[in-house]
Amino acid sequence: MDFRFTPEQELYRQSIRQWLETNLWPRARGIDEAEDGIPTDITEGMASMGMFGTTIPERFGGLDIPDEERMVYAMITIFEIARADMSMSTPVYTLLTIGWAYIINKYGTQQLKELVLPKVAEGKCFCGINTTEPGGGSDLANITTIAPPEGDYYVFSGEKAYISGPKECAKWGYPSGHCTLAKTDPNAGYKGMSFIYVPRDTEGITDHVYKDMGRMGLSTGGFIYKGAKVPKWCLLGEEGKGFYVNMDGFNAARIIVAAACLGGAEKSLELSRDYCKQRVLFGKPISKAERISFEMADDWMQLDMLKLNLTRAAWMYGYNDVNPGTFSRAELNKVVSTCKCLSPTLGHDIARHGMIYHGGFGYTKDTPLEMMLRGVMSYEVGAEGGLNIMRGIICRDEFGDEYNPFKD
Repeated sequence: MDFRFTPEQELYRQSIRQWLETNLWPRARGIDEAEDGIPTDITEGMASMGMFGTTIPERFGGLDIPDEERMVYAMITIFEIARADMSMSTPVYTLLTIGWAYIINKYGTQQLKELVLPKVAEGKCFCGINTTEPGGGSDLANITTIAPPEGDYYVFSGEKAYISGPKECAKWGYPSGHCTLAKTDPNAGYKGMSFIYVPRDTEGITDHVYKDMGRMGLSTGGFIYKGAKVPKWCLLGEEGKGFYVNMDGFNAARIIVAAACLGGAEKSLELSRDYCKQRVLFGKPISKAERISFEMADDWMQLDMLKLNLTRAAWMYGYNDVNPGTFSRAELNKVVSTCKCLSPTLGHDIARHGMIYHGGFGYTKDTPLEMMLRGVMSYEVGAEGGLNIMRGIICRDEFGDEYNPFKD
């Protein structure tokens, strides 16, 4: 049993860390404060390093790596990006695009894959997830957006809310869009749902943008569909099986969401470590104060355990794709949900602790810790699954239906 990255994975990690520290780290504050998003030269540079190609086969412009290792490479990528942009803007932009590109490659038609995946690998296409509606995001079985089939199309009507990427879709244009959950058979409940890739430029779609408290380099907004016709070759998986495809996609997304939270957490802890050695109070560095050093030790222990569990989750997911049935859905769900539940809170806590160690300086924008605090909050409040939803999944899959909060 070997818990180390392979030599190839380690070489990739080191190369992108060097590039990101040189090119992204000095510009992260500007990305957080700018209204025009992540600069194109940054995404072009990331693409040239292969960061957008980790989840895409080589024949579509992605990296030449074993398929069972793609999720591990994606995890490494997002972890390192989050260390360099603690606002979470660039890591979230990237994790959405490569995570849902993974699902397009896994479930999409050949026509859809040929259209979208090469553009993603080039860093010139945004892919997102589109399930949340104004009434809430966790109760997917009761969404109201419909897309009944008509001829060669699905015709969308309804509304989605709190969705990442409307501005990014406009920036890159067609075929940028979102993997969207809708009812193709409105009378069949969750068994009538389908998962469909919807290009933003489709006629009949309008969007609007919210003002978030964090992650300002990535837009968040909503979409309204009024008779928007999407070709049937944009279907992901089978018609009527969209709920299950969506859930599989969430497991992939939650792995790299956790990677973003832990990458930012690791960098936050490093910043605190370095500052506490320098800050002198009452004649000695505050690193000598056990209240601080022991709290940092506790944070490090939690971080180290979660990093190991996250590596396990990424390996399990990729290995299961290549060797179906090795792990049950419940086995995978529990490991992934553990990472998604605990990582955002740990990231928040480590950033908050560091701000307190920094004293008044920690409450200024001269330290990136406040960017991390604001950015990671998006994953505490519910993006890619609320924390209590993760606990509910673990209760269901570990303890059985007697503890299943999703079942009457």
